[in-house]
Amino acid sequence: MGVIATLLPLERCLQRVHGAVRGQHTVSPCRSWDELTTACATEPVHLAVVDLFADGAASFERIRQLRTRFPRLTLVAYVVATPQRARDLFDAGRAGLDGLLLVDLDDSPQAVRAVVEQAEARGVAALLRHRLSAMDVVARDAILIVVTRAHVRLTSHRLLEMLSITKSTLLDRLRREGLPAPQKLIGWGRLIVAGQMLDDPRRSADGIARALDFPSGSAFRNMCQRYVGATPLEIRERGGARFVTAQFLRFIGRPQLAEGLEGPATA
Repeated sequence: MGVIATLLPLERCLQRVHGAVRGQHTVSPCRSWDELTTACATEPVHLAVVDLFADGAASFERIRQLRTRFPRLTLVAYVVATPQRARDLFDAGRAGLDGLLLVDLDDSPQAVRAVVEQAEARGVAALLRHRLSAMDVVARDAILIVVTRAHVRLTSHRLLEMLSITKSTLLDRLRREGLPAPQKLIGWGRLIVAGQMLDDPRRSADGIARALDFPSGSAFRNMCQRYVGATPLEIRERGGARFVTAQFLRFIGRPQLAEGLEGPATA
């Protein structure tokens, strides 16, 4: 299980996070920004859920400090939406937040769980985004979608809908960039996110298989071997998401973009 640090003055928000991630993550409640920073420095925190307005005003500087000090930390804002806060919420994405929950509007257990999972996937997508800047925009967006939607049973048809293009156009763009067909690309996206989940040594292969909707732990292990020639344990030891991302970049003929991804990642 991973550790989620929270800074949530409203008790009902903290309880909703607890309920949504029970059995999958340990929740570490914090009472101040300083306490949150200490938790991130001393515990294996991979995600923080924070009330931007815990001190009254929006604390974007605190968010920037967390992002700078803990670049692999995934950040989700969980706030009460009011008309007075509309501009601050608009600015939240630019401040480096990976997800947003609105109190009593979209914070059912299913919604909280989905935002946590998608925010984690957006964090790992950052490994790819700047490396693919020179790629055809449709092909690049297809790659980022298969990573950020790894938890939602993405299909080739749904990928086409999200890109708003025809199948023939997508196949042509992928082929020009040396990318695999949509179904295999979706497989790579799931495996990259699985690699990120393997960064947490307390997460088991079977647990990751369930989270990503593999038919079984054996099916997940077989996919690891087919795509990267390694077991889940070996993927963990070689750097998790960074290792899988490097293997993907080599697979699509861009080994130079894999530089800097080798070896275990550091927080």
